[in-house]
Amino acid sequence: MRKRNQEKNSEESYMLDSKGCTANVVYIKGKEVYCANAGDSRCVLARGGLAINLSDDHKPDNEIERNRIKNAGSEIVDGRVDGNLNLSRSLGDLKHKQKPGLTPEEQPIT
Repeated sequence: MRKRNQEKNSEESYMLDSKGCTANVVYIKGKEVYCANAGDSRCVLARGGLAINLSDDHKPDNEIERNRIKNAGSEIVDGRVDGNLNLSRSLGDLKHKQKPGLTPEEQPIT
């Protein structure tokens, strides 16, 4: 039984570490376009043959993101949060959102 619990804990730990994604959402109302994103998936609008960025990537080298990451007690190694993720916001990636005493907005990855 003990071995089975260790395997289960290992699987749960793996799941927390390895599951995450980025997202873009676009809402068009009349002639207005609203865009929201999490992570490093970029949303682009084509207009007259030109690509117009509607979103900015959430990367650890961005000053606001870098400050939050460092304030959370994490470090940026080779452009990656704690040497692992190369983005600073995501859906999932729960292992990076579990620092005790920090609100969700203060976590290394939000």
